[in-house]
Amino acid sequence: MTRIAALAAAISLLFLAGCGSFTSYAAEVNGERISQDDLRRELNAILGNKKYLDRVDQSFAGSSGGQEKVRGDGEGTFTTVFVAAVLDRRIGFALIHQEVERRKLKVPTATLDKTRDELQENYGKDIFGAFPRSYRDELVRVFAEQSVLQEALGTGAVGDDDVKAFYDENQAAFDQTCVRHILVNTEEAATAIKTRLDAGEDFAAIAKAESTDNQGAAGGSAAKGGDLGCVGPGAFVPEFEQAMASLQPSQVSGPVKTEFGFHVISVTERKSLTLEEAAPEIRTNLEQQAPDPLLTYVNKALEKAKIKVNPRYGTFVKSPSPGVRAPKLLDASTTSVPALPERQTSPRP
Repeated sequence: MTRIAALAAAISLLFLAGCGSFTSYAAEVNGERISQDDLRRELNAILGNKKYLDRVDQSFAGSSGGQEKVRGDGEGTFTTVFVAAVLDRRIGFALIHQEVERRKLKVPTATLDKTRDELQENYGKDIFGAFPRSYRDELVRVFAEQSVLQEALGTGAVGDDDVKAFYDENQAAFDQTCVRHILVNTEEAATAIKTRLDAGEDFAAIAKAESTDNQGAAGGSAAKGGDLGCVGPGAFVPEFEQAMASLQPSQVSGPVKTEFGFHVISVTERKSLTLEEAAPEIRTNLEQQAPDPLLTYVNKALEKAKIKVNPRYGTFVKSPSPGVRAPKLLDASTTSVPALPERQTSPRP
């Protein structure tokens, strides 16, 4: 996924409002106005791009379980819910713009060029090209500002101290058992193999000759003398795990029944991964779980911001989650003002 797609997944489809307009306001964000004209221009840009509108329509219906609509009942209209969501997004992007200006961040020409290329790729050239040029330029500027702010906020990278803290708090997760097995179809066959092993026959040789674990591109464990490698807790089905846990190194189990057949199990070693060995996986997992810094910033900014919405478009609420709620007294299917879904998740539905 490109950086633009990732940012779009975090904040989505709508774009920065013009500030300081003297026309009637749609919303005010920390004293700066999003004008009704700006909102209408964006909605008309969406309305005039049929392929894009079809995508948004399908995505909106899917995200709401088919309960909400994008298009209104009248020709060239959107529902009030969709309009409220468009305005909701513009408020979020206005906050990003304000933070970019507060930090005095510059948007390099190279970033603008890269952003335009990525938007064309994400939307598709035919869809992106169908928007009015002024709107395309606005999209480029808005997403470029997101990229610049994202870079300034950081990537949420996990530090060495975070990795060590996780390792220290989850020592048991890094215990490893090195194990091998011989899999057969009947308990009688497993008992006979156990007898042969007790008599001193070679485990690996019997596994290669007798084990039915021969699936997969590498031939399964049979081709490797029954070796299953060194694994952490939860690698196998419960019956196998329980039998494995009861064995000391060099011990061999009797027949163990699972859904795959009957196993004869041997533990060859128990060990714990060192911090150095475990660090790459810990770091990857922590980074995947870490919140996106840009999304975190927007959520906090929404909670702190002074936001006023024109009652025609709804009400801005702070909880349980910040956002614009459509007017309750209006029929959501009859507004003549074009709009977008609550918390849309991608600019390419």
